[in-house]
Amino acid sequence: MKKVGPVIENLLRSYNLWQGYQQFRVVESWDSVVGSRLSEVTRAESMAKGVLRVAVKDSVWAYHLSMLKPKLIGKLNKDAGSNIVKDIFFKIEPFEKKDK
Repeated sequence: MKKVGPVIENLLRSYNLWQGYQQFRVVESWDSVVGSRLSEVTRAESMAKGVLRVAVKDSVWAYHLSMLKPKLIGKLNKDAGSNIVKDIFFKIEPFEKKDK
């Protein structure tokens, strides 16, 4: 009996949807990868062409996160199992965190 995971991966690859799925997973896993403190002041919004766009509460947090960018990219890529994240773009956008 085959495992479902590899079958789904092959199906997504055959329809050229694998990369889109990986990008979706990076966005969805942001909170768990960065931890509760950073997830309170950030929100991953989208990812395209290796660039993850993240809304940040204010300019102070955006500055601090820019210093952590290489570490965050490493953690995200490790979680994804590939080097899908090449850069992170932090944009200042006040928001209220939605409960999941």
